[in-house]
Amino acid sequence: MLSAAAVFVVPAAAQAACSATPTTKAFQALGDSANYSLAPSGAFEAGSGGWSLSGASVIAGNESYKVHGSGDAKSLAVAATGTAVSPVVCVDITRPTFRFFAKRTSGTWGNLAVKLRWKDSSGHMNDTVVGTIATGTSWEASPPMSLSSVLPLWNLDQTASVQLVFDPENYGGSWAIDDVYVDPYGRG
Repeated sequence: MLSAAAVFVVPAAAQAACSATPTTKAFQALGDSANYSLAPSGAFEAGSGGWSLSGASVIAGNESYKVHGSGDAKSLAVAATGTAVSPVVCVDITRPTFRFFAKRTSGTWGNLAVKLRWKDSSGHMNDTVVGTIATGTSWEASPPMSLSSVLPLWNLDQTASVQLVFDPENYGGSWAIDDVYVDPYGRG
């Protein structure tokens, strides 16, 4: 996958790196002690501001670990033929992964495809698959999914604007996602 992504050129942004964001050890209860930043509107408690939704909506019901907050009570439902696209997230080489929670809410087969959407230097939009989720009907944390490592970013002064795309296999079942977090530091 890296060689396929490397044929696209992501232009370096004017700034030296992505802006710092507040962090938390969101997945520490699951054995992951890395710091993470919540993606824009990634907890869905205040709605889906900035997200592009097709066949998706904010619903009652939160992931069972409540990593964003003990009072959280909402998540995002994505129909079997729907998609959910996050607001733009700045990515540089210090943002290697992202994680979230997911569960199947209907159907017995089909996966949730997870993609990065980004533009190459000619303005062509690309969707790069970075993972597939095939969990059952209970909330589970995704594994860390590649972010900067699948884009041609090699230097600290290179950045890219990406969107996270959650796309169920058509007719395979509906999904719920919650608490979308980005790891803002390399694990060096």
